[in-house]
Amino acid sequence: MHTLAVPAPSSTQATSAPRIDASMWIYLWDIVDEGSDAVFGLLQERSITSISLACAYHAGKFLAPHNPKRKVIFLEDGTIYFEPDASLFKTITPLVNSMVAHGHHYASVKKNAERYGLETRAWVVCCHNSRIGAAHPSAACETAFGDTLMHNLCPSNRDVRDYLRALLLSLAGQGVHTIELEALQFQGYSHGSHHEREGIALPPDIRSLLGLCFCASCLHGARRAGVDIDEARAWTRRTLEHYFSDPSAFAAADTPSPLHPAEIFTPFNLWREGVVASLAQELADAVAPHHVHLRPMTSIDPAAQSLAGVNPRSIGRITKGMLALGYTTDAAALHTRLGVLRQQLAPHAMTLGMHLGMPESGGKKDFLERMAAARSLGIASFNYYAYGFVPLTHMDWIPEALAQ
Repeated sequence: MHTLAVPAPSSTQATSAPRIDASMWIYLWDIVDEGSDAVFGLLQERSITSISLACAYHAGKFLAPHNPKRKVIFLEDGTIYFEPDASLFKTITPLVNSMVAHGHHYASVKKNAERYGLETRAWVVCCHNSRIGAAHPSAACETAFGDTLMHNLCPSNRDVRDYLRALLLSLAGQGVHTIELEALQFQGYSHGSHHEREGIALPPDIRSLLGLCFCASCLHGARRAGVDIDEARAWTRRTLEHYFSDPSAFAAADTPSPLHPAEIFTPFNLWREGVVASLAQELADAVAPHHVHLRPMTSIDPAAQSLAGVNPRSIGRITKGMLALGYTTDAAALHTRLGVLRQQLAPHAMTLGMHLGMPESGGKKDFLERMAAARSLGIASFNYYAYGFVPLTHMDWIPEALAQ
């Protein structure tokens, strides 16, 4: 890896250094099992200024290396970690996590965190929820073959949009100032379900085609917008059938498959971007009276953004800022992509999400190089993933990085 040369700050920068915001992504069970005083005291000592608490989350099996009560945690699928306003919900209703009944929830965490001077942000996973997808298959994404991808809720579906609006309004009513929106956009084929099996290699373009949504809501919306989604679905089916019949006829697994026809997929992709942007607008309008800041998450990879239907310029203009997921170990590549994304979002806010765990962080040296790259671009707001996953010694990287 090449070490990035970070330019020295100008005298103006040195005398008017921006305030550094540093938030830690955290789960409710981390706080319950370890104790709020222990957790918040540790975070405060390591220059953390806020926590981003998972308030709506999916299923998972997590390793918790420093949890004093358990080391392996199986999550309750698709639950929320706060007391919702039931009157706001329509067709899709939330499932409240069992910890809430025992007095552990967003409101209790917020109260305890404030004693340590920590802001509590809400972290909401939007369109990734297998429990809801199984209970409401019409709200889930659908492949070109008509298969339901139940782990992916479709952002064009009216019931999904109503559910997310009610979720955010419920949180806004509890005094949340910032809501971080994960998976606001279209999702892909890959998930990580129990015993996932694929008997053939799936090149990136083939995998992306498997994740495109052609549900009833998408068909209806695209047709109304004058987009030939039927041809896009037919081309997708033909291409996938061809590949499935003889994968060796295509290029090697690490080589992209033939490009999608621009005359079909350019309007289709632009329409998908419009769906995601309109959802962001709908949610921003809903919480505006409560003075809540929304921070949708986005990949720093332009190809991944396009695949998910994310136009950072459009969404950033709506929400006045985004949370960029800087998930790479290469500081030079991070610097380049963040520079592009920062220009797209300007003059709006950007928060950078960073891994602390292994192997994603690359280790302390790589982490510090990436932090220096981000700071050289003037980024002064960071999120770190995630408290319960990483050895506590990794927390010491944060104040060192912020002091650079």
